[in-house]
Amino acid sequence: MAYRSDRVAVTDRARNALRELIEQHGPILLYLSHDDAGEPAPRWLPIRDFRAAEGDTLFGRLAWHTELWMSAQAYTRFECDHLTVDVPADAGPVPDGGEQPAEPAVFLLRTRRLSAAESAALAARKRGRG
Repeated sequence: MAYRSDRVAVTDRARNALRELIEQHGPILLYLSHDDAGEPAPRWLPIRDFRAAEGDTLFGRLAWHTELWMSAQAYTRFECDHLTVDVPADAGPVPDGGEQPAEPAVFLLRTRRLSAAESAALAARKRGRG
């Protein structure tokens, strides 16, 4: 059973893409760097290639023990949001044995603001750690 954070979820399409990447490349993680332009799109990379920089934050864990990390700037942007990791509907394997895309998976984030109750629970957890 995968760990589920109350701040991040994963769709079935994204869960399947994570599984395929792990089968091909071994353990991976998703990383969201600071990017003001466009939709937030975390990139995947093998765990062995990741070195957390100062301020990087583990936002949550997804299916298959995959972690979602983000830069300090990205965390500031999504600090009060719930995130859902998804894969565009037109991404993934091409039907009828067509050529695979160069990038095996493109992830995107869907966001929603935390409710007042969720925000209060998050603040209480932060106070408990401090």
